[in-house]
Amino acid sequence: MRLLFAYYLPSGGMETLNRLRADYLRRHGVDCHLLYFWRGEGLGNNTTGIPTIITNDDSEIKHLLVYGGYDAVFVSTDALTLGRFRSLGFAKPLIYETQGLGSKEQARETLLGAAPFLRSFASAVLYPRTSHLHELFQGMFSDLTQFSFDNLLDTERFGYHQVPIHPNPIIGWIGRIEPNKNWRAYLQIGAELIRRGHDVHLWMFEDPTLNQPEEEAAFADQLSALGLADRVVRHYNVPNLVMSDYLSIIGDSGGFLASTSIAEGFGYAVGEAMLCRCPVVAADSDGVRAFIEHSLTGMLYPQHGIGIAADLGEALLRDAPFREQMRTIGRHYVTQRFAPSLYVNNLLLMLRALGIG
Repeated sequence: MRLLFAYYLPSGGMETLNRLRADYLRRHGVDCHLLYFWRGEGLGNNTTGIPTIITNDDSEIKHLLVYGGYDAVFVSTDALTLGRFRSLGFAKPLIYETQGLGSKEQARETLLGAAPFLRSFASAVLYPRTSHLHELFQGMFSDLTQFSFDNLLDTERFGYHQVPIHPNPIIGWIGRIEPNKNWRAYLQIGAELIRRGHDVHLWMFEDPTLNQPEEEAAFADQLSALGLADRVVRHYNVPNLVMSDYLSIIGDSGGFLASTSIAEGFGYAVGEAMLCRCPVVAADSDGVRAFIEHSLTGMLYPQHGIGIAADLGEALLRDAPFREQMRTIGRHYVTQRFAPSLYVNNLLLMLRALGIG
């Protein structure tokens, strides 16, 4: 069996998902290729030789689809690509996949625009076990074949290891400088903890090629207004496996990862932090609930509840036994729930239901 996974560019959670599932499916005899329309910084993460094609040229894509021998193609996020691939001659199953489309309102708008393409060209749709996506797809596309199951984490290679202890607690953040990732909340949480007397450092991990220029200007203004210029360290395009070093450092420093997104379809940063025994304080959104049971595997605060987020972060900073328990339980939970074997089994069952394999 041969599959093709197509997306705009290799970066963020989609790059992680595509790389991991291609690798683990290959171990089960499934040949997987990746197609990206543009180059991205995440290409450097592909160290296991997964065939990856970078092109946005119709003639090249047509040759790939017609002669590539694919039993099915997965198209992520962009519904227009469904029609494009059909017009280029791909007649086999075409699966539309989304991992998150911003807030529920943004997702609804996107799916309304996508509806004609999904109904005309998609053989099925696939999305993670996220309540707002489930509600939208069930309500808007009950006539389409649907599948929903958890993504996978790299429980074999990505995880905690002993690192030098940083002298200050570190509050980490992973994302893009754009509204949905809510960098403003992150800076406000850090500023509030500093105001309360905690000597924390703020480490941000970004792909700057995806940042929005107007948001960058606002970021600079906010950094100055909150007096955080000497506290924030920005790390750019850290290779995925190296992130396990940083997350282990954050966890062992006594700090935590702050996940401030307004909406997440899945939230790879949260799961990977937990694999590295790094506690997470997260804004309550659908995508992180798969990982966090409040006060057991992580901490949830209400959207816009900056003071509550600071309270929860402070509890982790002050109560070492509590945070150690959370680190241990959290890591065990994600290792079990998001094991690659579960994802591979679910995907193969899905393909079988579609008459593939």
